[in-house]
Amino acid sequence: MPDRSHRRRLTLSAGALVIAVLVGLLGGGAYAGEQADPSLPANDAARGMVYSGLLAAKDGPCAGMFQVKGVTPAMCTHGPDPAPAGLSVKRSVQPIAAAAAGASALAVCEGDGTSGRRVEVLYIHGSTSRYNQYLETFRSLAEGVDVIFNESARETGGERHVRYVTENVNGACRPVVRDVQIADSALNANDWAPLLNAVRAAGYTRTDRKYLQFVDANVYCGIGGFAGDTRKTDANRSNAGPEYARADNGCWSAGVAAHELGHTLGAVNNNAPNASGAAHCVDEWDVMCYKDGPNVVIQTKCPDRAHDQRLDCNHDDYYHTNPASGSYLATNFNVADNLFLIKGTGGGPGPQPSQNRALTATASASYTSSWESVAAINDGAEPATSNDTVNPRWGTWPNTGEQWALLTWASAQTLTSAEVYFFDDNGGVRVPASWRLQSWNGSAYVDVPGASGYPVALNGYNRVTFGSVSTTRLRVLLQSGAGSVGLLEVKAFGP
Repeated sequence: MPDRSHRRRLTLSAGALVIAVLVGLLGGGAYAGEQADPSLPANDAARGMVYSGLLAAKDGPCAGMFQVKGVTPAMCTHGPDPAPAGLSVKRSVQPIAAAAAGASALAVCEGDGTSGRRVEVLYIHGSTSRYNQYLETFRSLAEGVDVIFNESARETGGERHVRYVTENVNGACRPVVRDVQIADSALNANDWAPLLNAVRAAGYTRTDRKYLQFVDANVYCGIGGFAGDTRKTDANRSNAGPEYARADNGCWSAGVAAHELGHTLGAVNNNAPNASGAAHCVDEWDVMCYKDGPNVVIQTKCPDRAHDQRLDCNHDDYYHTNPASGSYLATNFNVADNLFLIKGTGGGPGPQPSQNRALTATASASYTSSWESVAAINDGAEPATSNDTVNPRWGTWPNTGEQWALLTWASAQTLTSAEVYFFDDNGGVRVPASWRLQSWNGSAYVDVPGASGYPVALNGYNRVTFGSVSTTRLRVLLQSGAGSVGLLEVKAFGP
C-alpha cells in the first residue's frame, strides 16, 4: 500500500478525533471472548450497531476510521449503520411477489456483463437457503440502487449507472445474484470478519469487484467498506476492489443497499463541506446523511423528503456529474467519477424533488378501505418499506380486480414520467399482477404513449418514463393479483 501524503494524515486525524469523542460519550463495547475494548462504542444489537471485531485505527491505511480485525489485507470501514425508520434489524423483509418476476430490467447494461470493474451481487446464507424465494427481490433491489444513482446524476445534467455483473433473463438485462453458502457460525457471528473471510475463501476476492452482500442474518442493518481517500485520481482506493457492502435481511431495501454501496464507492469523505466526520453527511434529505453521533447537528437543506432516496443533497459533498471549476468536488474525489459506474451524456437535469406535480393534485380512487386514505398517495410522506405502518396509505381490501387511483389538477400539466410506490402487507394487500398509467384526453382515459415499462418492485419507487402528455388527470390503473391492491405514494414529473 503506497504511503499517503502528510495532508491526508491530517485529514484522517480529524476523523480519529471524532471517533475518540464518540467513544468517550457512548462507552466501550466488548468482543465475544475478549475483554471490553475502551476504544469502541458500546454494541446496540437491537439497532444493528455491532462494533465487536472492529478496531479504532490510529495509524495505517484505516487511520481515523475503523478497521475490521482479522481480515487481510486491511479492511477499513465507517462502522455499522442503524436501521432506518420502518425497518428492523430483527425482522426479515418480505419477498417480492411472484407476480412481479421478470417485470424489471436494468436501464443500461455494458459489454459482456462480466469484464472490467463490476459490482457483483451476492446472496449469503448458512445451512438454510432462501435463494429461490428472494432471487427476484435481490435483482429488483439492485436495480433500485441503479435508479437512485442515475436519478441523482440526472439532477446535475448527467447519467450514471451501476456497472453490475449481468445476465440475460427472459430477454432482459438483469444483475447476476450469486448463491453463496457459508458456515452458520460465520453467518451469525457478532463480528463481520468471519463472514468476510468465508466469502473470500469462496473466491470473491477480485480486485475489479465491489461485492454487494445481501446477508440472510439479523446482526447488522448495514455496514460497508470505506477507503476515506480524497485524492482526485483514478488511483483513488475507492476505484479498486475487492470491497464489500453488507445489508442483513431486516434491511433488504434499495435505500440501505445504495447507502452501503455508496460507502465503498467513496461517500462521504470527512473533508467534504457537510461531512459528519464519520463518513456521512449532515444536510438532509440524502441517502448518505443522518445523525451518526451525539454531537452531530442535522440541517435540512433539501426539504422534500423524497430526496432521502437520492444522493447528495445540493450535490456539493460527494456526487456531481459536472462540478463547477474550483468547487470541492472539482478538486477532491467525486463518487460520480468512480470507475465502477457507467458514464453517459445524460439528457439534461432530471426532475428535481420540488417539481413533483402530484403534490398539487387532488387524489381520488375507485375504492378505499374505510381505515385507509386515498390522500396518502400524494401527501409527500416518504415510505420506508412497502409495508410502511407509520405513514398513511391507500388500500382497496377486500375489493379485487381492476382498481384505480387518480390525480386531478385544476389546470393542464405537461408530464413525462411518474413514480409509484406499492403498498404490500404480505397479507390481504399485495403488489398488483399488472398496472399502467393513463391520461385524460378530454373525453376518455388513454394509456400514456411510449411507456418505458411497468416494474413491480417492493420497498422502492417504480419509475416509468413516457412521451410528453398534457393532461388534467393521471390515473394509475391496477389489476389485482394475489390480493387487493394499494399505493403509498405516487409522483408525477414534467420537463
